[in-house]
Amino acid sequence: MSTTVQQQILECTKATTFDNALAIIFSDYLRYKIYFLKNENIRFEAKWGMSFEEFEVNSTELPNGMSYEIEQEYYRWEAVITELEYFKSKLKEWK
Repeated sequence: MSTTVQQQILECTKATTFDNALAIIFSDYLRYKIYFLKNENIRFEAKWGMSFEEFEVNSTELPNGMSYEIEQEYYRWEAVITELEYFKSKLKEWK
């Protein structure tokens, strides 16, 4: 990594060492990722008027519940929930 990039990272993070700067960046990344995924989950909940767990149970009862579109929506929402739990666990490990 170039010294210019390292200097910019140190300046932006206000860290005293490069290792500390990377720790700050990684911690921020995890927090932003969790924030984004929580908002995605909220968007799905608002769209369907229920939690993922409720959607999982009730999706086949929805109009067109067995459709390709509903199935794809399930997989996208499940991916958000899975990633959210993963990044939450990584943040706990990191602290």
